[in-house]
Amino acid sequence: MLLSIDRVLSLLAEGKSIEKIAELAHCEVSDVVEVIEAARAVIARHEKQLSRKKIIIKKSSGEPLEEGEGEDGAPSLESILFEGAELSTIPLNSSLTMYVDGASSGNPGPAGIGIVIFDHENRQVGKISSYVGRRTNNFAEYTALIRALKIAIYFKTRLLKIRTDSELVVRQLNGDYKVKNDQIKKLYDQAAALIKKIDTCKIEHIPRSQNDKADYLAKKAVR
Repeated sequence: MLLSIDRVLSLLAEGKSIEKIAELAHCEVSDVVEVIEAARAVIARHEKQLSRKKIIIKKSSGEPLEEGEGEDGAPSLESILFEGAELSTIPLNSSLTMYVDGASSGNPGPAGIGIVIFDHENRQVGKISSYVGRRTNNFAEYTALIRALKIAIYFKTRLLKIRTDSELVVRQLNGDYKVKNDQIKKLYDQAAALIKKIDTCKIEHIPRSQNDKADYLAKKAVR
């Protein structure tokens, strides 16, 4: 396998570890690290204002991380946003597309969220699989949406497309359906407020068959 910057970044975006890339390329780990450092230099030199190299790997602990609880008990934005996340190169001030889903085993029961993030060139640059406690399916769907919106704001996203197979969420946010459940209303209000903070935000309903990755990640979080 040709060990190029483009190929290494592509494999990192797919969630491959440095060790796995070295194995696929039949080379040493140090060779992969050298390519990554070269990529960082290129990004810093030519795309300093457009992108940030941010590799975050946080495995879910199996317990929901409540807002305001960092590892030392102090508030930590990153620990909340990126619980259960694997991210690679996320562009700043750019366009992102996120597929989101929520799952509940029991409804209510153990629940999880799944998010898959793509950049403006349709390259997968991140995924999230996170346990969110004992919740209903609709609660999990909204939680996934809110997490996606917060991540978009964190990276100063200008154009955001969110795709979900939850017709209920989309219709409620579009004003077609009323929100009658008090708990869901709080989440709805939070999502609506976050949407206003993004220059352009489109939330689209898609068939479940087109949301299989996010669905898998959401269900994986509750297994």
